[in-house]
Amino acid sequence: MKRLFAFAAIAFAAALFLAACSGGGGGNDSSSGSKPSSGTATTVATKRIDGKSVLVDANGNALYMSDQEASGAVKCTGSCGQFWEPLTIQGGQPSGTVSGGTLGVLQRPDGKTQVTLNGAPLYHFTQDQPGQVTGDGFDDAFDGQQFTWHVATAGNAPSAPMPTSGSGSSGPSGY
Repeated sequence: MKRLFAFAAIAFAAALFLAACSGGGGGNDSSSGSKPSSGTATTVATKRIDGKSVLVDANGNALYMSDQEASGAVKCTGSCGQFWEPLTIQGGQPSGTVSGGTLGVLQRPDGKTQVTLNGAPLYHFTQDQPGQVTGDGFDDAFDGQQFTWHVATAGNAPSAPMPTSGSGSSGPSGY
């Protein structure tokens, strides 16, 4: 009986540890740790960081876009979302004023609603703190998909409106 209790306690502790490490998701949850914004708060704002007028979320975190998703197709899924968290909202439209760009939404493969700038999905870089821009120009790869990331500004927003729904998926991969 003691052995069964010890095994159950170890299994429970391991499950808690794995849930904490994975953000409670199953590895394919592309928003791991992403905080959906409410419909009443400003979703996107502009802030001066390192001499640039950068788009930020309600917490002051810089927002990024990848060159490979400029068409509006979501390709950053699985483990990519552990480093590049999608900016998601629950229902409705994002709020905020973006000079030279239009905020919108698209549905991610996991069913969540992601904020877009002129159709391009917006992300946080998990290595940034509010007021930092450390992911600008960053190149990486997940599941064979290459990404080049740029901080979102009105000046680098895709110029043509894109579709409001996206598709595309890449399985989990290591970083």
